[in-house]
Amino acid sequence: MKENITGIVLGTVKHSDKHNVTNIYTRERGRIAFLTPAGSSKSSRQTMARLQPFSIIEAQAKISTTRDIHNLYSIAPMKVWRSIYYEPLKSTIVLFLSEFLTRLLHDAPQEPRLWDFIANSISVLDATIDRSLTANFHITFLISMSYMMGIQPDLSGYQEGMEFDMKAGIMVYPFNVVSPSSLRIDAGHSAFLPTLARINYANARYFRFSGKDRSELIDSILKYYGLHFPGCDNLKSLDILKEIFA
Repeated sequence: MKENITGIVLGTVKHSDKHNVTNIYTRERGRIAFLTPAGSSKSSRQTMARLQPFSIIEAQAKISTTRDIHNLYSIAPMKVWRSIYYEPLKSTIVLFLSEFLTRLLHDAPQEPRLWDFIANSISVLDATIDRSLTANFHITFLISMSYMMGIQPDLSGYQEGMEFDMKAGIMVYPFNVVSPSSLRIDAGHSAFLPTLARINYANARYFRFSGKDRSELIDSILKYYGLHFPGCDNLKSLDILKEIFA
């Protein structure tokens, strides 16, 4: 029996000469893998165009209880984006975040609040004309996402000289730690964390980072995610992101 779904396309990988597998984060069922057409026919090209990363679609789905890959029908765009596929900075962010979310949401269940956050974030990225917000969008998204995923750092006890223990997610004094130094952010960089934790889409344009600072920050954020969600810290698109924001 078919059911209606609304979904955010995370990405598509080749499955065979005739089919791809498209991962979609649905509002109704969480992440689902769908078998989608590949090839050069007109209908295949139209379907693939509707299933670009971060497309938001309405469709009918047939969910099998015995298979890991399901069937998708009657795909229609729910929103039409004006800029995220055509502006180099934005398209690079889409590439990076779609890969990140594919890893992060691999086994994600239904969570309408999370789905709404991601959909609204894509809308912000598509609509913004502020280059400073665009440059900090992925940082803002990742920090905000930590709250949505329940791994937000506890910075409430911060005192000067403390370090951030990424494994425990708390501030600690250097002489009172268990985690190795490779899993801690030094006191100098940790001093900025309470300010950084307040970043959002409304104020992100006011945060100024050099290319080096932004690269180190992204590495630390991904390392933090990787400690809590294995696989999220080794992204193929990271080098492209760093290059374009250098």
